[in-house]
Amino acid sequence: MNTVKYHVFFRRVSTAGQDIAMQSSADAPFREKLLPEEIMIIDEYAISANKLSVHERPEMQKVISLIKQERVHTLYAFDRTRLFRDSYEAQEFHDLRRKYNVNLMFTSVGNGHIQATEDIFLEGILNIFSDIEGKNIARRTKEALRRYPPKKIGYEKIKETKHYCKDPQKKKMLEQYFSSLLEISTIEELTELLSGFQKKLKLSLIDIARDPFYAAYDLSKGENRLHHVEPYIDLTTFNRIQEKFGTIFDSYLERIGKLDAQNAYTPQCGYCRRPLHYRIDEIKNIGYYSCSRKHGKVFITFTDLAKVIQLVLEEIIHHFDSKKLLNQSLLRFREIRKKMEDEIDSIETQLNEIMENIILNMDDYSNDWKKEPNYKRMAQLKHEKAFLLEELSDKEHLLLENKMVVEAVEDYLHSKSEVNPSLLFTMFVHKLIVYQNEVDIEVSMFDYLKDLKTDFIYKGEEIA
Repeated sequence: MNTVKYHVFFRRVSTAGQDIAMQSSADAPFREKLLPEEIMIIDEYAISANKLSVHERPEMQKVISLIKQERVHTLYAFDRTRLFRDSYEAQEFHDLRRKYNVNLMFTSVGNGHIQATEDIFLEGILNIFSDIEGKNIARRTKEALRRYPPKKIGYEKIKETKHYCKDPQKKKMLEQYFSSLLEISTIEELTELLSGFQKKLKLSLIDIARDPFYAAYDLSKGENRLHHVEPYIDLTTFNRIQEKFGTIFDSYLERIGKLDAQNAYTPQCGYCRRPLHYRIDEIKNIGYYSCSRKHGKVFITFTDLAKVIQLVLEEIIHHFDSKKLLNQSLLRFREIRKKMEDEIDSIETQLNEIMENIILNMDDYSNDWKKEPNYKRMAQLKHEKAFLLEELSDKEHLLLENKMVVEAVEDYLHSKSEVNPSLLFTMFVHKLIVYQNEVDIEVSMFDYLKDLKTDFIYKGEEIA
């Protein structure tokens, strides 16, 4: 067993662009006093303690695991903010450290930094201050990104001066976009406009229209002019766009959200048997499925596919013998339960016999009692019993699922408008296969369907 207790040096930087060298140089004097085999270094790169909990930080989990294994003598960190930002997590870690008698040393020098203490109250206060400092850093970072983003569509950033100049390759396109935007008045016109520009710009044009950066302003706290930004539009025009098109923007995003959300099925191409891709036609305001391979004629709108599924489900429901399913399920479950209960009773009898034999013939205690045949047989029987109980539970669960099918059918017959079609789809449909002019639906539980027609022709709102 490994009994070595390490001096763990923990360092963390929030982004990939930051350098860990400063923290390394700060803990160097402590490392110089130790033997190499006593030292363990754990570096955490590009991890923000403001954004991730302790459970989402693998390196910090490694530290906690080592502490619980009693393999840490002292933990070193630059300051409290390198370990945690959340005051509650920091307090839990303080309690863990005290429980396993782990020392904590901060390697930062000066600037009013207070070393780790055993005072619970003082540590709690210091952790709260660390939490506040972390939130302030996050706030300042967010503000800095609003004013000095690393990248911005339509701009080139000059590193030396930190000025943002219009990108020559996108300048004309964005100027045309803002100019054209002022001429629309309906959601249909907006959809057509966005469709034309998005093919060329490949970005979220709604976000651009709502971003005051393109007017060279930060409006998060008043009207702050960004003198380092070359504007595409003036502030008056920007405000006019927000007032005139705010509702249209919201309606457009709501429409797109609904089209995205309606993708409830996973049809396959009838020729290559690969899943069809769900796409959106913003101009026509429809969602559709199509094959991304060579089978370009495999195409069906979501509305048409949903209608076909609805018609098939209606036929299934009206021809479904729910009583037969439930009766056979109950009978079969009773047979299985009786058989398994008999086996469990037999195991219980054997266990009692072995236990009586052990008690009546028990001699002196032996350290090797687990190797005795009786004990080994008991362990085996208990394992068999647990397996049977688990199997019985699984079969009971299947019976409950069949009961749910029957309940769903009854609900549908009483008020089909309240039944979620996707629920019935998952219960009855095994596969959904789309050809050029045909849809094949493989139905589950076919043994319980009476006189169901296997061919339907669907044309718009008609069925023959």
